[in-house]
Amino acid sequence: MPFAKKLQTHRPQSWSALPSDLAGLVLRRLPSHADRVRFAAVCHHWCFSRQEHCLPPPLPWLAFPDGTLFGLPHGEGAKESFKLPSSANYCMSGGDWLVFSHNGTCFLMDPFSEVTLTLPNISSFCRVDEPAGIINDRHVMDEYMVGLVLHRDTAIFLRKVIRCSEFLVSAIVDIPPLRTVAYCQPGSTSWLVSGLGSIASFIDMMFYEGMLYIIDRSNNLLGINVGEDNDNGKLRVSRIERLLDGAPCGFKYFRGCLSYFDSYLVESHGALLLVRREIFYIRDNDMIGATKPAVGIEFEVSQSDFQSRSWVKVSSVGDDQALFISKGSSRFVDVSRYKLNGNCIYFLDDGSCDWFWKDAPSSCAVYDMRDGNCFFIPLPTVRSKDVKMLAAWLFPQS
Repeated sequence: MPFAKKLQTHRPQSWSALPSDLAGLVLRRLPSHADRVRFAAVCHHWCFSRQEHCLPPPLPWLAFPDGTLFGLPHGEGAKESFKLPSSANYCMSGGDWLVFSHNGTCFLMDPFSEVTLTLPNISSFCRVDEPAGIINDRHVMDEYMVGLVLHRDTAIFLRKVIRCSEFLVSAIVDIPPLRTVAYCQPGSTSWLVSGLGSIASFIDMMFYEGMLYIIDRSNNLLGINVGEDNDNGKLRVSRIERLLDGAPCGFKYFRGCLSYFDSYLVESHGALLLVRREIFYIRDNDMIGATKPAVGIEFEVSQSDFQSRSWVKVSSVGDDQALFISKGSSRFVDVSRYKLNGNCIYFLDDGSCDWFWKDAPSSCAVYDMRDGNCFFIPLPTVRSKDVKMLAAWLFPQS
């Protein structure tokens, strides 16, 4: 057969005909959500391949309030950044959603698809239908105190917001003097506030397999069943249970130092993890209002043990696993395929310890669980009118 005829007979196939199994292998090696979006934009067949495959979670983005998104360095120091104008002026992140609040109006937005969910005005709230007591806990809600607070002419302050399901959004809110939990259905006109704040002050929460989990300042874990009432379709809480007792502190003590604590909830392979961070700083009565020199930082990770109703300390989160934590949202990610350090905790400047971050080269740091060392990831600092803007983790869907 002549060579020209052979070329016509064996014309190479188009890239759009890439077999689905090969497309899946390529997609699994793309750590960035943006790369996966670009892959799907090539043609209809590649777009279908992306939807067809169940992919590992991509690496999170660092989102800044001006709409700038930074990707974590991976591989050979690769970095990526871009700007989404529609994401500017968000007030916090909530997993794969950004939370916006302006003049009392609130909504959630997926910054990549720009899908929005309207939330109630922060000045519109009432009491949720819930049990008065907590299973396995002797405390009961102070109905008198809750009634006084909820009848005040005020607004709630959103501390954390998560989209639990298509019909449920939960939040940790401040209605002084209470820090409690509130619920709403997207598109509804009122927040439904719990009286739990009269018993304890809550600092973090997460939703997993139909249950809302929250921890208080003593790291006691509560499980809350909240759903739609079969009769009227409104949200109601059917059960509140104290599942685990607070974990004892295992941190070191530095003589002459004070410390600042934070706690976070994360799900990992079906277990709940309690991540506690402590930053130590020098105590000096002459330094009131001045910058406090930080002398150390430690993290402690404990895993839920529901049989013993306690938190059990663990020394590792896994050589190929990493925890990404912040006040807005925290996740567990398998980083082995992304050439990032495993058995590490990635955390952000959240505004709570200015003295720790003041001279830091970046607003993102990493704590190595193997040796307790802490280092910073070299990312640009975003400023507005000479004020450093705080970043938040954004966890796009696969």
